[in-house]
Amino acid sequence: MNQIYRKSPFWSLAGPMFGYLAIQFAVQFAAQLVIEMPYVMRAYAEVLRGSGDTVPSMQEVLNSYMQALEPAFEAVARYQVEIVTLSALGTIILTGILFARDRKLEQKAGVILPERASLSKYWTVVIFGIAGCIAATCLMAMVQLAFYDEQYQQTAQITYSAGLLVQIIGLGIITPVAEELMFRGILYKRFRERQGFWYSALWSSLLFSFMHSNTTQMVYTFLLGVLLSYLYEKFGSFKAPLVLHILLNTGSVVFTELGVFRYLAGSPARMAGAVIAGAFLCSVMFVVIQRMPVRIENRLNTNDTDRHDMFS
Repeated sequence: MNQIYRKSPFWSLAGPMFGYLAIQFAVQFAAQLVIEMPYVMRAYAEVLRGSGDTVPSMQEVLNSYMQALEPAFEAVARYQVEIVTLSALGTIILTGILFARDRKLEQKAGVILPERASLSKYWTVVIFGIAGCIAATCLMAMVQLAFYDEQYQQTAQITYSAGLLVQIIGLGIITPVAEELMFRGILYKRFRERQGFWYSALWSSLLFSFMHSNTTQMVYTFLLGVLLSYLYEKFGSFKAPLVLHILLNTGSVVFTELGVFRYLAGSPARMAGAVIAGAFLCSVMFVVIQRMPVRIENRLNTNDTDRHDMFS
């Protein structure tokens, strides 16, 4: 705990979260309105042409509007990745400012931060990201065979319907940056100002999981959030969880495009082998990361039990 004083601890957490959700809602609403409006206006023009000199009734306008909604919704779904990317960009403006302010506040308060791990240690994160991407994707595919999640399937279908470049930039880079700034850079670090690792990691990860619409993703992102929080703590830098998150998302997009998952899904043995091998590599990398010299900051509270490795 770094004992940074805030006038309202509740609003220091709830405020950024509400702002994050408000920006997402506003951008998505505006984008959907822009996409849907031409369809609605075209339908209304057809009603006017068909009614001749008579004024169309409200029921006619309503029927025309409902008919226009179906292709409009299809268009919105077709551009869903672009819409999500725009909303993520909008949140980065807010969270980037808050993140920079929090780091300045730490300096002003005299918080002695942990020494950052050298770049030579990041090879563990890279291997973890590649192996974890393959293992997690295959495992979720196997879970879908046992417990079919229609929402997850719809989300995956919409996600991979966008162009490769859009997926890489939007889902592989911009979305992880936006999510890491919010849930690790802001929420986790602010929880950490007054609480220990587990409390901070679990609550920030729970909020992170609630941002996803289906059960499969909620479970995955909750566990991922705890891991990303640990990397932030262990490496002493925001770059560690960000690099892992980008690798996981980008790897999923690239490996899908290359047909890696299609090949693995062709045989249950290959699928199971990928999960086991990926999990093994992730376990090895986790042990290596865990054994890195612990760089815990000099706490103002000498009774803080988080001086020791949280997973030891």
